[in-house]
Amino acid sequence: MPIDDLVQQVRSQCCDKIQNEYSKIKLLNGKRIDVDQLYVDVYVLKSISSETFAIIPSLLQNSDLQNDFYRLGMGQRGDRNDGFTVAKKHDKLMILGQPGAGKTTFLRHLAIACCQGEFKSEYIPILIELRYIKNASQFNLLNKIHEEFDLSDQEQTKQILKQGNVLIFLDGLDEVPSDFRRDVQKKIDEFSRESQYYKNHFILTCRTQTTEYTLENFDYVEVADFKPQQVEKFAENWFTTFTLHQDQELTAKFLKRLRLPENKQIADLAVTPILLSLTCWIFGESEDLPPKRSQLYQRGIKLLLEQWDKHRNIQRDLGVERYRNLSPEDKRKLLSYVANCKFNQEQYALFEESEIQRYIAEYLKDISTNESLEVLKAIEAQHGLLIKRAQGFDSAGIYSFSHLTFQEYFTAQYIIENEQIEQLVQEHLTDTRWREVFLLTAELMGDNAGSLLSLMQEESQKYINTPKLQELLNWADEITSGTAGDIQPVGKRAIAIANAIANNIAIANAYTNANAIAIAIANTIVIANTITINNAYAINNAYAYAINEAIESTRELEKLQIFNYEEFSQLAVNLEKLQFKIPNDEEPQEKLTEFAEELRTTLLNAFKLTPEMIDLPKEELRTLEDKYLYANKFILDCKTAAVGEEFPSWWQEIEEKMLKPNL
Repeated sequence: MPIDDLVQQVRSQCCDKIQNEYSKIKLLNGKRIDVDQLYVDVYVLKSISSETFAIIPSLLQNSDLQNDFYRLGMGQRGDRNDGFTVAKKHDKLMILGQPGAGKTTFLRHLAIACCQGEFKSEYIPILIELRYIKNASQFNLLNKIHEEFDLSDQEQTKQILKQGNVLIFLDGLDEVPSDFRRDVQKKIDEFSRESQYYKNHFILTCRTQTTEYTLENFDYVEVADFKPQQVEKFAENWFTTFTLHQDQELTAKFLKRLRLPENKQIADLAVTPILLSLTCWIFGESEDLPPKRSQLYQRGIKLLLEQWDKHRNIQRDLGVERYRNLSPEDKRKLLSYVANCKFNQEQYALFEESEIQRYIAEYLKDISTNESLEVLKAIEAQHGLLIKRAQGFDSAGIYSFSHLTFQEYFTAQYIIENEQIEQLVQEHLTDTRWREVFLLTAELMGDNAGSLLSLMQEESQKYINTPKLQELLNWADEITSGTAGDIQPVGKRAIAIANAIANNIAIANAYTNANAIAIAIANTIVIANTITINNAYAINNAYAYAINEAIESTRELEKLQIFNYEEFSQLAVNLEKLQFKIPNDEEPQEKLTEFAEELRTTLLNAFKLTPEMIDLPKEELRTLEDKYLYANKFILDCKTAAVGEEFPSWWQEIEEKMLKPNL
């Protein structure tokens, strides 16, 4: 048979096999669908991030860890490129990526595209799954290709290979048992450089963390996390597939929920196919995300720790025996220990390789330093929860958790399991970096979070141990006590404090959840600030606008029945009288000062305040706002995280003590 006819015959049967065996993928929910139904363009990176030399300060420079944690180390990777385009340009390509990044899906997509004439259509595609190699001595790539071609004479296979007409897909180099992975990699390398066969094209996949040995004539790229538009396309494909029609309404609902500020951490996680699939799957069950974010994190970590390889029937022999014998729960506790050790440091994101080794050895107790490095490599390669961000100049790696959210979650688990709640509150209550750890701790404690919130309330009272702050809180309690309004007493105290200090709307609104309250307080702030106007242009207009707004605010506050001081009911009337006394721009300075003082006195009298009570020193005002009021609002947030809108018996006792002076 002429060689061209033989190539077409072999191509046809190889494509039939690929279409039959690799055109579908098995999803987390057990369903099998066409690979192209969930495929979205994969972007690759020009260089391997873990092989980029750097130092920790340079990686952290200008980094916003709370918002861009996943980008650590990416600044030196180069621009993103379309994966399909890159694959067309390179004859020999190694595609790297984290667990669940979409390497296999991408590879299968390329193979299907080749069969359909959309990608290197002149080549014969074969796809070999390397996980089925059981013995390196039996692995012979020529024999394997001949087996795929299903020809009677191996000389025919050699002839086709000499023509350079074969596109060889090799999936999962990391899935080859570590005892003979080096030998398999060497055989692939030698075959790709064989003088008779080098014209053929090769595309391999491997986890980023398993590239101990390099293939010199291969170009390396790394699969990137999804961009927002790719998340949107993936979700659209997912919900279309499982509802049997283009369910744009369900997709829109999912994306709307995912983009809510309170779900930012979930959105930050859902940037790889595996975790985005998990998020879509969970949403599809109830058309909502879990009421507690920790529930999604638990499922994601369980998936990465024990289910992902099992889901794909892969057995790994990574790490020393001591680590392999750990149960999934023990592995989780090890990661919790590592996360907590690091999060308690000022630089809490990046680990030197030796630092993680030390933590691993401390936890496991009976392993050597070298063995702890093997454990680290096993965690990195098998689960992807710890990843190498860059290479230090001393040849040791620089690591971090794959997502800040996982580190915060593991830290919260460690705190609960090791009874460090009191230490958490005493040391980190107003440190915003620990905010998510507090919220996750409250979530995980659930109905038992009363002890946490009680400690938070007790700690918050330490911020107001000055006579002026005590006097202000005592005033707020007295002026709102016994009033008829429907707002809870602590909410009334919050509104009183917000009006008194003409600042911090958030604390009052947090207690009331009423937009009218926020508007009223905001407007009261406007009028309170007008007393500082001095020789400003358009004084007449400024005062007129401010007083009019204050009158409207006063009416709103009256309806809420917050204050028990009868003079407050006259405030709107008194402000209306002042409207007729507003000085114009040409008035002398003493007239302006006189009016400002009268306005100030009118406001203070209505709230039964004195200038001394609200003229707080800057340090005390900063403590009141940034520490005391922040902590009290944070208690509310943690209560919601723990039990939602329910009001367990322990909550009443805590709420009763909030925003009150020390007894």
